[in-house]
Amino acid sequence: MNQKLKGLLSFFCLVSAGVATAATCCTTSKNCCEKVCGGGYPYFSIRSQSINAARELVGWQSMINKFEMESVYGAFSITPEFTRSFKPCRIAGFFFGDDLQNGKLTISGSRKGVSARNSNGGAVARGTHEWLADYLGLPTNFESTVSFTPRITNFIVDLNLYLGFDNWWEGGFFRIHAPIVYTKWKLNMCEKKINDGTLPFEMGYMNSTVDLVERSVLPADFKTAMKGVTWGDMQEKLKYGKIADCELTKTRLSDIEVALGWNFLQDEDYHFGLMIRASFPTGNKPCGTYLFEPIVGAGGHWMLGGGLTSHVQLWTSDDEESNFCVYLDANIGHYFKTKQTRSFDLKGKKNSRYMLIQEMGTSVADLYAGVGNPSVAPSHQYQKKLLPLINKSTCCTDVSIAVQGDMALKFAYTCGGFSFDIGYNLWGRTGEKFNEDCCKKCCLEENKYALKGDAFVTGFRHGNNTPIGLSATESEATINSGTNTVTGVKYSNANDQENPNVDNAQFAWALADASVAIDFSTAYNGQQRTSSTPILLSCDDLNLCETPSAISHKLFAHLSYAWNDEEDDSWVPFLGVGGEVEFSGKTDGTYSAVSQWGVWLKGGLSFD
Repeated sequence: MNQKLKGLLSFFCLVSAGVATAATCCTTSKNCCEKVCGGGYPYFSIRSQSINAARELVGWQSMINKFEMESVYGAFSITPEFTRSFKPCRIAGFFFGDDLQNGKLTISGSRKGVSARNSNGGAVARGTHEWLADYLGLPTNFESTVSFTPRITNFIVDLNLYLGFDNWWEGGFFRIHAPIVYTKWKLNMCEKKINDGTLPFEMGYMNSTVDLVERSVLPADFKTAMKGVTWGDMQEKLKYGKIADCELTKTRLSDIEVALGWNFLQDEDYHFGLMIRASFPTGNKPCGTYLFEPIVGAGGHWMLGGGLTSHVQLWTSDDEESNFCVYLDANIGHYFKTKQTRSFDLKGKKNSRYMLIQEMGTSVADLYAGVGNPSVAPSHQYQKKLLPLINKSTCCTDVSIAVQGDMALKFAYTCGGFSFDIGYNLWGRTGEKFNEDCCKKCCLEENKYALKGDAFVTGFRHGNNTPIGLSATESEATINSGTNTVTGVKYSNANDQENPNVDNAQFAWALADASVAIDFSTAYNGQQRTSSTPILLSCDDLNLCETPSAISHKLFAHLSYAWNDEEDDSWVPFLGVGGEVEFSGKTDGTYSAVSQWGVWLKGGLSFD
């Protein structure tokens, strides 16, 4: 018996350790500001593939938590399972919110409907939920609709071991399980172009020269833009939150879960025990550069908590060959803080991480703002560089989850070697909390960047057309529009290019005595405006609030058979088939869990 037990333990440990060695995470450092490993926000925090009380409980209830055993006993199981998500609109809604209209995201330029330069003919008012195409380097008259059908597929092989220690410690037991997981995630983006867009970016809008940014150097569509491209003064590609047009996969050992417990109430017909549970992170952290990145496990969190196990026999036949029982297992734990790379939106501005920011500097040359004589130089000036906000709102921060719980209630009918289980599983967790101090050290540099919106960033000195960087910022801009060409209003071509609605708008001058104007183009058509007091970004503007909590409800069933041998029951093989269907609940106004179905085989050996 001891040799058999040692062999089982050795096999379990070798498999777990071998896969764990391959489960390296992204590179982080003690100082989270030195290195980040990629990623994006919002981050879809899934239920760890290791957390499944239903899969743990079914099929072997008669072989664990036994009464008055005289030796070490236990059972070992292998459970391959296939799962696939459904209700993709809920996942898409988690990422894009109500910007999805009828399941589609509309991308449109600030000159929607306009067919020719220096014209407003055909202009159409932009909808309030449309993303501004200009931010992505798409032409100002570009328009397309994008739909998403996210899907998560898992293939899991769960290794599970139960040991009872009645000969040493009556009612004492130890459990360990470690699922090996292959996971495949695909956002399934489909884009339908309405207008390819023909217009270039006007001089001074996305560059600091007298040249146009021609259509030929701009991305062809939203799909291309979300891979990361450069154009004009946009010389830094999108680094995080990219949308892949192919499936992304990951193979890892998910979190190793262990439990040490004691059945202090136990008889032939019932048992009740408590346990200490812990999990060791062997999966991966969120460290891809993609919006919808594959995750195995709980994202690198260590977990410590407790649980209970119980059952009561409600009925047994006269020949004691059949019985009907109810089982309840429940677990609860705390996920300790771990360093993860996350991207953040600005407060009150959902999806703003995909907006453009401009780099600003305090060395101001040939720029003054005012309405009279003399004018005053602004505090900052455009430094000829544009970049996506997400590139600077991404940092390595401490993330923790206060409480995560998992409960399974099942009814089991046994007849001879056959057993049938049917039950309900409830899972939930609180929202993620972030360490704000860490982000302040490694995200946005104070007083260096500002929202560009749809402002022109460069003007031209009247008389000789010398390009002069402006101080035009748009702190009120959103992912849907800038402040010069707002949603719900047609592009007018009257003064939209003169920065009429930038922060603290004042006329721009090349000289302090307000004698030389800065124009919005090389052909004098109107004086440019700039921000007399530009509004700059800081880490205090980042939305570091707790993410939504999550909850799901699951129904499951399992049919199994155990080859009991009355002459020799020291080794009893068993095999069963089961399935589950899980539905995400709505919390904090959104669906934060995965709706999915799964089927499994569960087989193994019990021994005593």
